[in-house]
Amino acid sequence: MNVDNAAEALSTNDIAEKIKSRIHSGAYAPGQRLIEVDLADEYAAGRGRIREVFKTLVGEGYLEFEANRGVHVRRFTRAEILEMGRVREVLEGLSARLAAELELSADQRTRLEAHQEAMNRAEQKHDVDAYNSENFSYHATICAIAGNQHVEQFLHRVRLPLYRLQLPRNFSSDSMTTSNRDHKVITAAILSSNPDAAEAAMRAHVRAGNAHVMRISERYFS
Repeated sequence: MNVDNAAEALSTNDIAEKIKSRIHSGAYAPGQRLIEVDLADEYAAGRGRIREVFKTLVGEGYLEFEANRGVHVRRFTRAEILEMGRVREVLEGLSARLAAELELSADQRTRLEAHQEAMNRAEQKHDVDAYNSENFSYHATICAIAGNQHVEQFLHRVRLPLYRLQLPRNFSSDSMTTSNRDHKVITAAILSSNPDAAEAAMRAHVRAGNAHVMRISERYFS
């Protein structure tokens, strides 16, 4: 199958996932306008399909529509990020508690330990990109171990990667050591099957991130 035919075979969901991937990677910046006709050409899709994709991604919170401006990558206000942080505090805390309540399998323990070791290495090397990537995977793994689909679905809407892209790079750099210190406490609590400690540590961790957002200059927000 040639490239054009492969593009024609993409479903609405396929195109949406590709656009989300570009947003998460930073290829599409917060506030960037997405041009319907350009995407239709790129994916060899009708403009009606691209409008369906836009509607889906607006509904999921990735894109935003403004009259006379069209569709663009969502840019969050400080208040919106702080509101998401308050929700994350509860859900991430519950996720850590649920994970700590379980008798972990050898594979689950290995995965959690591997994430922690990778974050430790990234912190030592001061590798912000590697740390951010592993940080996201770490939280996702805890949620997967917790095994509550409702928590997972709600957390998907308020997780960091989407809005972190609009924050200054030193948001992650400055907080990496503190953040990973929190992770070590969370990891130890889950591995030792201590639900109270796991939830408390995770909630404190998310609150610290919110406090950091409060200190950032207003110019980074919509």
